Amino acid sequence: MVTTEETFKAFVKLGTFLRNYMVWTNDPNKDREEDPWFSKMDMVVRKAGHENGWFTQDQVLFALANWGELLTREELNAWLKPYGEKKSAPKTVALIMAGNIPLVGFHDLLCVLLTGHKALIKQSSQDTQLLPFLVKYLSESSPDLGRRISFQDGLIGDYDWVIATGSNNSARYFDYYFGKKPNIIRKNRNSVAVLKGSETKEELRALGQDVFRYYGLGCRNVTKLFVPEGYHLAKIFEAWESFSPIKEEQ
Repeated sequence: MVTTEETFKAFVKLGTFLRNYMVWTNDPNKDREEDPWFSKMDMVVRKAGHENGWFTQDQVLFALANWGELLTREELNAWLKPYGEKKSAPKTVALIMAGNIPLVGFHDLLCVLLTGHKALIKQSSQDTQLLPFLVKYLSESSPDLGRRISFQDGLIGDYDWVIATGSNNSARYFDYYFGKKPNIIRKNRNSVAVLKGSETKEELRALGQDVFRYYGLGCRNVTKLFVPEGYHLAKIFEAWESFSPIKEEQ
């Protein structure tokens, strides 16, 4: 069994790769390729966009950049510390992933592997490029870790637990197929924002990120605003002017 430290180091190395890739991506002189994985990642980003029109280069790179910032020794330690050391017999966890935003299922994979379990992944047809590439990188860093990750098409079998994410409608089917095993079944989620009326332009612009990032397709995207009576909506429209090009992208 892979130790937590070995798994931990593999994810930290992945984070370093993602941060370095973003530096390289923003370098106007890309001919100076320092890592052969960079051009491979570039190709995967393009393939993801061809597969799913919502996965534009900007949106995919945003997801990769954020995971790069989170996969550091300091961030992972701070996240894991409150949970303490809890060892249990390794289980096979089936991960039924959504495909609404880039790498939406990566967090589930991270949780399963850092707790010493095996991941059996069924991807969404809308997001089949990015995760296998990152898994391949992890496997190169730690072959033993790679052996705890597998992908499966069709019906899922030979699992102990399941984490499934989808719509309210698909959740009914998940409950039917997976309800007899320990499970986490996620349905539709919506986020709201409550404004006091005293928000600065910068705060409203930051709210715009919560609304428009990933074209509003994420469960954490704000889809409803509550504002005080008599609130001047022009403040919001002015702060969100920088997001207007989104109207032309799709």
